[in-house]
Amino acid sequence: MVDNFGETNSVMPFKNSESRSPHFDNRDMEEFELVFSVNEDSIDLVDSTGSGKSDSRLSEIFSTYSDIGRLSSMLGIEDLSSIILRASNGESADFACCTKAFGVPRYYLGKAEKFDCTVKIRFEELGRHLASEGYRNSLLSSFIKIVQNAPVAVSIKDSSCDSIWLNKTAMKAGFSTQDQDMSPRKESFIELVQHEEESEYFRSFVIDLKDKDSEFSSVKYSIDISDSEKAKYKLQMSRNKIRRLHEVALELWKADTEEEVYDLFVNASCRILEFDVYSLDIVEGEDLVVKRVTNSVPDNGEERYSKYEGIAGRTLWEGKALVFPDISKCQEARPRSSDYRSALSIPLGKFGVFQTISTELDAFDSEDVELAELLAAHVTEAISRIRSRGEIIRLTYYDALTGALSRYGLQEFSAAEIKKSNQFSTPLSLMMLDVDDLKAINDSLGHMYGDFILSWVVESVKMVIRNSDRVIRWGGDEFLIILPGVAMEGAVSMGKRILDRLEKRGLEEDTTATVTIGITEYLGEGDSIDGMIYRADLALHDAKSKGKNRLQVYKKTASK
Repeated sequence: MVDNFGETNSVMPFKNSESRSPHFDNRDMEEFELVFSVNEDSIDLVDSTGSGKSDSRLSEIFSTYSDIGRLSSMLGIEDLSSIILRASNGESADFACCTKAFGVPRYYLGKAEKFDCTVKIRFEELGRHLASEGYRNSLLSSFIKIVQNAPVAVSIKDSSCDSIWLNKTAMKAGFSTQDQDMSPRKESFIELVQHEEESEYFRSFVIDLKDKDSEFSSVKYSIDISDSEKAKYKLQMSRNKIRRLHEVALELWKADTEEEVYDLFVNASCRILEFDVYSLDIVEGEDLVVKRVTNSVPDNGEERYSKYEGIAGRTLWEGKALVFPDISKCQEARPRSSDYRSALSIPLGKFGVFQTISTELDAFDSEDVELAELLAAHVTEAISRIRSRGEIIRLTYYDALTGALSRYGLQEFSAAEIKKSNQFSTPLSLMMLDVDDLKAINDSLGHMYGDFILSWVVESVKMVIRNSDRVIRWGGDEFLIILPGVAMEGAVSMGKRILDRLEKRGLEEDTTATVTIGITEYLGEGDSIDGMIYRADLALHDAKSKGKNRLQVYKKTASK
């Protein structure tokens, strides 16, 4: 077969071919014949017939090209003379060509055969050839064989019975043989196909066959883009997690207590990491204390274990995130449940360890680790900030030696208690306590022992007073005790218990220290903390003058 099927050979021999070529209806030139005489020294065109009949217009076109070379060029055939000569020698010649002789490019299959002393070449348009009944069935059969095992999902709609045929890829992907959109479209579209509890995405496009004689009305090609769509979904989920992480970071910055931080941390872990179990353990001394498990406080109180044991201990010691794809293979692991399969353990600086557990093997990927580390970093910063602020408050408002409130703390606490007393008409009392003979103790036993006595006295006082009461260091050996909601009678009773406690504890621990106490109460609107301190100081000095290790209530007749 001679193949001259190409645009490069379709150049017309005249410049303005379309203006010189008469208009032909599509059906007019579905086929035509050219007849040539072959002589010893020439090949001549002797007849031309269009669609099985003589046509003057066709004769006019071809008569212009008496030269066989120009006619070859016009028909888009590389070497027409060779084809004619072969046919004249009894060899049938088939070929293909593309010509613009009829105004638009048209594709033809040609067959050259010898008839008596002439050579007849029959040209049949390619579309007509393919549409011939016998060839069409063969073509469709070949098409089905080709697409049956194609890697692309192919769906074909049969117009005769309105059914859909699927190739192997389409069936495997879960496409339906009934409820499919087979409407031709100009653009491709994305389809979601559910198959065996899996969601697969396909980009599909439907082609209209546009052939009234064909049993097939449309063909749909569907390309699997699940990986791409899942990647897009994963990217969106990652963005959502990062957004939630920023929201949690802002909430952590506003937290005032570590308890708030613990709750925010575990709740955020559930929303961002989305695993089965979470545990937050905080270092206290030589132990790790379980503060939160999943989304709650441990039911059995604070569970403690050595900070040197288990996965948590190893995490704290190594100071880096540890991933355990299969915790059954980890010697340090002591899971609470046999359902736990994999774990992620992350240190919170020196403050503790965060762990998340999954019931699936190898559940944690690199993104999970990175998000957990970022979350842990924000929590570590929050705990550090709260503890640093607590240390600043302690140094500012509390006495470093005894742990009692300092004078700075006195102003804030007393103002709040006086306001409540005025608002709710509740009593408020004040003691001034002086450690007896502290100078003599310092001179005889040293200042370190004197400091011990001061701390020992404050510790003893705290064993007697309530949690709502406050001890304030007023001077070197003087302390104030504010008693909210306590009237004078109750303050006297508490003062006696303090003296009794110091005596009994001194005997038990072989420590000798006594105090002298002056007591007063809040007199109502117009009174102040300064006035109360003044009156308690007068009562204290009155008690000192009577022999120390005693208490005295302020009276207007008290000596000044």
